[in-house]
Amino acid sequence: MNLEHSTDIAGDTGSVSVSRLCADVAVLIWDLPASMRAPTKCTFEAAESLVPLISLNLSLATGGQRFLWAIRTRDKPTSVTISAGALGPTEKVILYPAIDLDSFDVDRALDGLPVAGHIKLLNNMLGTWRSAFRLSQNQIFSIVIRELVLALTPEPRQVRDCGQPVEGQHLMETALDPELGDVTAIYAISSNSVIALPTKLVTGARTRKGWLPCHLLVESPRPFPPSFHLVFSGKNGLAVRRFAGSEGQVDFPNWWAKRNNDVELREFLVRQLAQIPGPGHATAIDLQMRAPLPVRQIAKSATQPAAEIDLALALDGGLLVGGWTHDNAARLSRIEYLSEDGSVLPLQPNFYKFPGKTGEREDGLGADVTGFVAWLPQPKNLGPLLQPRFQMRLVSGATSLLVPPMQPFEPSAQRNRILRAVPPQHARSDVFENILAPALKEVEQKLGHTVRIADIKEYGAGPSAPLVSIVIPLYRNLDFLRFQLSAMATDPWLVKNAEVIFVLDSPEIQDDTEHMLGGLHVLHDLPMKLATMNRNSGYARACNAGASLASGTILVMLNSDVVPCSPGWLDKLTRPLFEQKKLGAIGPKLLFEDGSLQHAGLYFARDQRGVWLNHHFYKGMPGNYSPAQIARTVPGVTGACLVTRKDIYDLVGGFTEDYVIGDYEDSDLCLKIRQIGFQVAYEPNVALYHFERRSIRRSRDYMRGLASQYNSWLHTKRWDDDIAELMTTYLDEAVADQVDDGTVTSFVKEKSERSAA
Repeated sequence: MNLEHSTDIAGDTGSVSVSRLCADVAVLIWDLPASMRAPTKCTFEAAESLVPLISLNLSLATGGQRFLWAIRTRDKPTSVTISAGALGPTEKVILYPAIDLDSFDVDRALDGLPVAGHIKLLNNMLGTWRSAFRLSQNQIFSIVIRELVLALTPEPRQVRDCGQPVEGQHLMETALDPELGDVTAIYAISSNSVIALPTKLVTGARTRKGWLPCHLLVESPRPFPPSFHLVFSGKNGLAVRRFAGSEGQVDFPNWWAKRNNDVELREFLVRQLAQIPGPGHATAIDLQMRAPLPVRQIAKSATQPAAEIDLALALDGGLLVGGWTHDNAARLSRIEYLSEDGSVLPLQPNFYKFPGKTGEREDGLGADVTGFVAWLPQPKNLGPLLQPRFQMRLVSGATSLLVPPMQPFEPSAQRNRILRAVPPQHARSDVFENILAPALKEVEQKLGHTVRIADIKEYGAGPSAPLVSIVIPLYRNLDFLRFQLSAMATDPWLVKNAEVIFVLDSPEIQDDTEHMLGGLHVLHDLPMKLATMNRNSGYARACNAGASLASGTILVMLNSDVVPCSPGWLDKLTRPLFEQKKLGAIGPKLLFEDGSLQHAGLYFARDQRGVWLNHHFYKGMPGNYSPAQIARTVPGVTGACLVTRKDIYDLVGGFTEDYVIGDYEDSDLCLKIRQIGFQVAYEPNVALYHFERRSIRRSRDYMRGLASQYNSWLHTKRWDDDIAELMTTYLDEAVADQVDDGTVTSFVKEKSERSAA
């Protein structure tokens, strides 16, 4: 002990030493012999406040006690009094600046300590001391910790680098003694740092020699030096591992090719890599697709419970699960999810059952089953887990493993799978609310983040300052383009005042579309622009993308299957928006190809479930039906031909993009326009042909799934009170001001009664 900077200590009371841990941190050690009554607590008092101050009590092999205090010293000597209580000794020490003290003596700190005390000291220095004094990047502290580690384990077992699944992420492999217990912390020790690592590890089944294989991911942009050590802090002790250097860089794909049947390790890598955007996500998907788990189901039997999981989408907010069960004897208790942390979670309470059928088999057993769909919220992102595991639990407590087939990971494929989770006839509002909507909302947002305009091609030069911008989304159907463009090219007012913007929402037909538009441009000399999306994104996103390119004061949303009947139509629809300050949107009369009415304004009526559906006034009546010849304000107009001001469109945020594929965006837009104080009008003196839904019929997922029902539910959820008030007010005004014979009100009431029947 160096007594230059401490007081004389009476030999019969113990020993005190003060040393330097690093430039401004000192360690005071006081040993009390076994002959003294063991104090429960020692006090440390200083003339001036010393912060931080950390104390530690260790039992000595001799039965005595060792007290340690780690202190950040001041730049001048400080008087310190340490006391072992009323019946114990008291010592006074002059605490000098750490830089004036001798270096921390590891041998002195460990002298007389049993292994348990050594572990406790090391644990405290790795955790509390390192953190409190911010010593992670302190080279001297790193040297001290290394000495303590090697004193505990002079010849550590090895940890090997298995390569980098993703650049900068090293997969490390070692083995741990089961007696260590659950690992609570991991520290990486190099020549100049001591860093706490995230406890990202997985242990396998015990080997013949009793060890547990252990793998962990360690983030490092550079290869590990030979001096690299890992310390695993477990419930029952510490495990030290040294890095086994290798010649050259280990190739992870080659290493993994021999290990890809390790299910637990694969799931660990998938979950960890999924947290790394871009390459991590892609690697997680690749690991699963290269070696999918065998599908496990319990085959349908006439006497035994059976089950299958065919839908298991792991999303950021939770898990969407679907499948079927068969249980004639009422022996099935529930279906459970086997989570990554080993817990078992029942698919409750968001669980919905419905009648279903399996495919018919030769033995005739494929028939009636009970279908189900469930939403299991999760506190953290599960990542791109393509085959979550489940189990069927019987009333007896017995369980059977269930593994679904490989699930889609691309957002549009996930969306389409969700839309087939429940037969349309069994979809209810609570199913949308509690099960399908959380999944669809998340998938739609992800899809939106992937969408952009990939290419813009111009055909000729349009007006330098167009008054009107016509946006026409294209999806697969190009049948009516030649007729539509011919009608526009022969309209002098349109040619002079409008720009035409096509938005291709099916990039797979880009070549055909460009070829057709190029030929029509040569034929008609009508300038136009084609914006091609990078992927199919749905009606609303395509329209909003086109609107972002528009430079006109007036914005026209026009379907590709709408063909003007005569020139001058655009002029007549544009003028009211300039002349009537409170007019926010206007729509024309739309006719079927036989001349009957398709649209004379849009209104709302509830169905038997109380959901508001969109209806068109006088649909199917003759084109010259007299009530349809009256210009009037209406609840809404169809997006097949909707004319508004660009500033209003931008103010309300354009079309809302969370409706699926394409439906109800137009009425939603009209309601948003009304919400900010503008009116929506119908103009009967303009007629266009509308060959209805020729594009959307090309989408099998829309026609066969729940898209329309989901959209109507979402629309109602968002606008229920507004629509109810609007329709009441509209009908009252129609009776008072617009239609003396009650045609409008009787038409709406008849539709409502039929819908609710």
